[in-house]
Amino acid sequence: MTTRTLRSRIAAAAALALALSLGIAAPSQADDAEPIVATTQSPGYSEVGSWSTARDPSYDGVRPRFTRTAGDTATWVITVPEAGRYGVETYYTSSVDNGKRVRYAWTGQEGEPVVVDQTANGSRWNRLGTVELEAGAELALTVTASDGSAVTAPSLGAITRADAVRLVPLGPACGSVTAPVERSNAPTQVFDGYRLVQHGTVVRVQADDWAWELDRDRARYALKSGDELVARAHADTGLLPGGDPAELCEAVAAPLVGADADGPTFEVLFSDGRTADPEVTVHADRVTLRLAPHDDRPAYLRGPPAGGQAPAYGLGDLGGWSGDLDVYGTKALDYYAQNADGTTEQRFVSNFTVFPDRRFAQVAFWDGSQAIQIDDDATLLGANAATALDIDYFFGDMETIYAAYRDARHDAGYADARPDYAFFGVGYESYGALGYNTNQATITASVAEYLERGFPISWAVTGSGFWPYVGTQQGTTSSFGMWGEKYPDPAAYKQFFADNDIALILGLRQSFPALPEDGGTYDPAKDGPWVTEAIEKGYLIADADGSPRTFSTISFPAGRVYLLDPDNPEAVAWFVENSRAWEADGFKEDHMFNATANGFPRNDLVNPVNEALAEDGNLVMVRNSAYSVGGSILRINDTDYNHGPADRDRTAINGLAYATSGQPNFYPDIVGGRMMPDLATNADKQRFLARNAMFAAMSPSMSFGNEPWVMSDASLVAATVKAAQWHAEYQPYLYSEAIASFESGYPSTATPLPIAFPDDPATYGLVSAEAKQYEWMVGPSLLVAPLYGSDATTATARDVYLPEGEWMDIETGERFTGPVTLEDREQPFGKIPAFVGGSGIVVHQVGDAVHAQVFPVAPAGAEYRYTAADGESTSTITVEADPDAGEVRAIDDAGGAVPHTVDPVTGAIDFAVQPGSDYRVVSA
Repeated sequence: MTTRTLRSRIAAAAALALALSLGIAAPSQADDAEPIVATTQSPGYSEVGSWSTARDPSYDGVRPRFTRTAGDTATWVITVPEAGRYGVETYYTSSVDNGKRVRYAWTGQEGEPVVVDQTANGSRWNRLGTVELEAGAELALTVTASDGSAVTAPSLGAITRADAVRLVPLGPACGSVTAPVERSNAPTQVFDGYRLVQHGTVVRVQADDWAWELDRDRARYALKSGDELVARAHADTGLLPGGDPAELCEAVAAPLVGADADGPTFEVLFSDGRTADPEVTVHADRVTLRLAPHDDRPAYLRGPPAGGQAPAYGLGDLGGWSGDLDVYGTKALDYYAQNADGTTEQRFVSNFTVFPDRRFAQVAFWDGSQAIQIDDDATLLGANAATALDIDYFFGDMETIYAAYRDARHDAGYADARPDYAFFGVGYESYGALGYNTNQATITASVAEYLERGFPISWAVTGSGFWPYVGTQQGTTSSFGMWGEKYPDPAAYKQFFADNDIALILGLRQSFPALPEDGGTYDPAKDGPWVTEAIEKGYLIADADGSPRTFSTISFPAGRVYLLDPDNPEAVAWFVENSRAWEADGFKEDHMFNATANGFPRNDLVNPVNEALAEDGNLVMVRNSAYSVGGSILRINDTDYNHGPADRDRTAINGLAYATSGQPNFYPDIVGGRMMPDLATNADKQRFLARNAMFAAMSPSMSFGNEPWVMSDASLVAATVKAAQWHAEYQPYLYSEAIASFESGYPSTATPLPIAFPDDPATYGLVSAEAKQYEWMVGPSLLVAPLYGSDATTATARDVYLPEGEWMDIETGERFTGPVTLEDREQPFGKIPAFVGGSGIVVHQVGDAVHAQVFPVAPAGAEYRYTAADGESTSTITVEADPDAGEVRAIDDAGGAVPHTVDPVTGAIDFAVQPGSDYRVVSA
């Protein structure tokens, strides 16, 4: 038994003793009881009126009952085994045709019946209220059908559904317990890494560069970075558990139990008599707070310092869809991946939040439903239906924080994959070019024309349709190696890409068509033997009885599906081994899943598969993940001209939200999105495509689909080609920064300005749908500012903010001294919106060689570490003489002269770099 485990058990016993000493009863049987669930097939269910059986199953596979007649009733009678307080909840499938005034009433209910809108919040349990019941008591719960008409069939009445109800044991109410708080001025305890100081009711964990303080009165805690208070204690409580999200019980007292080299442990009593033993673990640049209630029942757990900590950045897709890179004002208390019916927009889940001006950040690793609140009232992270909550708080400069966060997520099991070079070049996605008219002939012809027209394609996605078809049904990406009739010569198809040095990327999902008896379309003629093999080996997510669980899909494949079990290493290895049958260079992971409809919130559902595919040597484009990215690039959710102007702001904010969340290798979807049949004649779409191409060129990864050469405006065609060629030219620099990001955790590939310049308040509000100043650093030397957003097709100029330092327009050689705002700076189509500053050193592709460019803004002493395409070989370029002070030359690490040229416009010195050799720029 470890020392910390022993201390935890002592704390549990001490907390129980404290509760008993205050006259609080030990937890009753009801506290540990499971919810009592009743469906329309349960004993005690009855109806009055015209009820029918629904076509599709709902909760627990039971087909619910429904009526369209207002006033019809359905009643459940439930007997409770134990006395106590229960939460009354209902479950139903939502639909636009459902009633909006469905009434629920039950025995012992206080007040009027509860009115529920069944068009919303479906496929989940919804709390109606609470009730006190005696042992053996019967509760009758009645649902009364709504009035109104169906939206899609106004001549019919609105639907009222009777699916399932349940009673959830809640235990005592909040506020039923109080306790005295003792004061202590015990001597300071010194451990390796921190000091433990007690004064009055406050206990302080003092590390070298940060401090965590707990007031034992209500377990309120505050945090300091250096000597600065970065998070004030919440006015009411610092820890909140509860069985009901609407009734979280504040802490009453938190005595110190003990401390060792890891950190201190407390015993906490909450106002409902519940107990927990929070543990504090000390690290050099972070502190971990763990809250685990003693009863081990899944609960809603929260850790809230005070609010008011603006600005704040991060939150993955939650932040990316907010309209502002600053996520202050966010409140999402039931958040998880793909959480909205019928959509897949929330794919990258991360609650990592960074506060640059405070040198502070936080994260809570949890793969289920999360609670997030960053506003005036709280700075809260939490876990729903969890038995424990771990929150990490980080301190230091931005480099230190992101390095510590990288270590923390890796320690928690969220692995990042080492990026592959190809994905940082220019790509191609067949769906954007051809829609559903994809086959071997059309794709190879399209890619060949892209190459002929000067687009330097280095990777290409065939996303779907490459599997067999049987009648109206089709295989899937898990029809391993079974190429369909649309690809009659797979060997030649793969050879075409190999001959053109293009990585072939195939779509891949970890779903399998279910057997027909389970509602799926499985047919070995199109799906092969792998479904039955996975069932036999237990490789699929299973129900409690061990049978494979079925899930609905959003659009494809048809029917119910099974999902690979990501927690079974043998299953993941089996999936990866079979994926080799496709003989592709990599995969575009494209799991589409409705977590709400399936009642299955699981944020890291795809992480283990992506990580294993990358470990197997595949290029991996990630679309779904929690915290880490098990591949080279992270694709934002679909962008498209038809999504409307506002989606163009979302595109920019979404990518940079990934970067602030510690994952900077964003891929902003296909240039232009889905194919635009009228691109040749629609002037607005042509301008959109050209602006989108330049925005993507500045991004870590980009791809094409819509064929730009069909545009009637030749200048826009040229602008689009220029964007692609610039991106390919600077692929060595982008990739080198991707490796730097992977190794350090710092978002070097795309660094939002509040992260790169945390002491400059002028950077905090630039990236928003309102301001539209979409700027970021690429590595230490480039600031990019593409004109994009809802006005992308009409605007011709944009304010550009240059922070402190010397800057140069990479094309024109114009010099600027920051901080300065270049007001209404013209950005014509085809203008490269990049400024060189910082170290003033970049690398780029020149023919078959990689060259360094050292610009006159590079200060003496500047240094750049370049990582080559193999991801391992490095070269360091050091500026020893100020290029602005006179002529300079390049020498290698042996002191030999290196041939160079000088750009006549910018004055940059340019010379070839051999990976593994170092170079110095010295006086001529």
